[in-house]
Amino acid sequence: MSQFITINSQLDALRMKEFEKKFYEKISDDAKIVPKVTPFKGINTDLMYIKNNKILFVKFMDTSEELFSILDEELIEVMNEEFNLLRLKMAQHHSNISYNFVYIMPYVEIYDEYEFKEFVDNNIIDKNRLNKIIDRDISIDDYLKNENNEIELNMYILDICPEYYTLNNEIHINKDFKKITFVNDDYEYSATMLEKNQLINSLSINYGNNIFKGGCGTGKTTIMLSRAIKLARVYPQHRFIIFVSSKKLCNQLKEEIDILYKENSNLEVHTLSSFLFKLAKKFDLIADYRMFKQDYEKYLNNLIKQARNVIKNKNMFKGIFIDEAEAFKYEEISFISEFLYKTKNIFDIYYCEALNITNDLNIFKNRQNLEPSQTIYLDINYRQSKNLVEFVNRFCENSNDYIKSLRPSIDKDIYRLTQPIHKKGKDPEIIKVSDLEEQIESILWEIDFLINKKGLDYSDIAIVYPYNKKKLKNGKTIYFQYILRKALEEAKIPYMIAEDEITKITKKVGITISNIYGIKNLEYKAVIFCELEMLYNQTIGDTKQDYQINDFVGDLNKIYLAMNIPTEYLKIITTFNEDSSEIIKILIKSRK
Repeated sequence: MSQFITINSQLDALRMKEFEKKFYEKISDDAKIVPKVTPFKGINTDLMYIKNNKILFVKFMDTSEELFSILDEELIEVMNEEFNLLRLKMAQHHSNISYNFVYIMPYVEIYDEYEFKEFVDNNIIDKNRLNKIIDRDISIDDYLKNENNEIELNMYILDICPEYYTLNNEIHINKDFKKITFVNDDYEYSATMLEKNQLINSLSINYGNNIFKGGCGTGKTTIMLSRAIKLARVYPQHRFIIFVSSKKLCNQLKEEIDILYKENSNLEVHTLSSFLFKLAKKFDLIADYRMFKQDYEKYLNNLIKQARNVIKNKNMFKGIFIDEAEAFKYEEISFISEFLYKTKNIFDIYYCEALNITNDLNIFKNRQNLEPSQTIYLDINYRQSKNLVEFVNRFCENSNDYIKSLRPSIDKDIYRLTQPIHKKGKDPEIIKVSDLEEQIESILWEIDFLINKKGLDYSDIAIVYPYNKKKLKNGKTIYFQYILRKALEEAKIPYMIAEDEITKITKKVGITISNIYGIKNLEYKAVIFCELEMLYNQTIGDTKQDYQINDFVGDLNKIYLAMNIPTEYLKIITTFNEDSSEIIKILIKSRK
């Protein structure tokens, strides 16, 4: 539990108080802690202490002896009012839950209870009582009430701490809290508590520009959503907004927020275009939606210019979060930042350069022109088995080395290594075939192996390929998705296509088939990655040309993305060998 001492926040509601750290050091191993709990709107506590299914809300008061001597009655009255508000809310919404709420005041002694004797005796631990607890004359456990039903208690914790949970995670990490299964709109979901390091990053919220950097699977989106919901709940009078680059992730986050943060009225999720459309409607900007389809970039920039000129007071949000920031241009990030409050704002940017598969990729230009107040590096891989992480790490090292061998002037690592925390798992396989027909046969064989030998369900598997179709140099076009669908239908294998409506947490029927753009933000136990031949930059024709190196890195990024989708099994099927493809050479070199 002493890990939580490292929570570092400038916000009063989340700030770790000095005596709070000492309290954590004294907590026994047989108790569980949930830090910085907001049980109801307007009520913030420092922690929820749980032992034998009994719960105690604790709030630490930094009140000095000098201040208390002046305002003792007023402060006790304020605490009593907050306690009664919690009691009223609990009676209305959670009458089945037994609890207690205590205020710890380490710097004052209470001599006069005024008309609040019962409250002071049962719910305030002053300096004298605290010393008795430290000397073990009495115990904090003496303030616990009745034991709760375990299932009801778990559901209660999810209800009052939704920002600390992630939905439908493949692997249960935080063993202190049980996995919860529940039904919402006739669909069954599971919720698991975040791991302690994730909780610390979620709560260590500071003002200013905060950049989070980390490889795939390091929990950037999870931490971002947790921080956004936490702030929206702590500051219900303020507005917050999340920006993402894809409609798919936008749909997923909206779905998660609808389930977790049911009383949401102050947290929005948008792509940049959907936000601009909203502004156009509200401020009568000139927007021809049909023209967006003809020249997206031109009309997006036109709307941004109009918004800058027309909207005079843009200070709408206390906090703004940008996920997948690698897909945003600096000018777009700068525009988004204009909608922050002038002071005491939170601007969080989540970034992984290796996931940039847009046309704006430029490895020779530093895209991070924003001056961060702090940069947080995330490196724990919460998604993949140890063997998969080690394979991806070797791919990252080999790719970084290859790029630097061509351009020693590049002093940064494009691909970041991560640390595995899961069990070993299976080594990825690179399967060599002779032609397209044999590649399809190999795909069908791997599906049969994963289903009948490894016990996976069809919904656990994704087949990923670079593009739905590719035009060859001879003028012909390969419609790979069509060929794959026909083969699956003939084999009577159910499948679905990864459209924008399919998210990480929605129910899947059959195998998911997707190009590299549709699979982003999804997660499967097994991925069959095939038709790598469709990638345009297998080798670099002229290593003196920066654009050729840049385009090659763009295709390496597509490989990196696909390799990070599976949690357990990765099968790479290709007709190319090391002589015909530098990409295949890097992949083969990355095997043990």
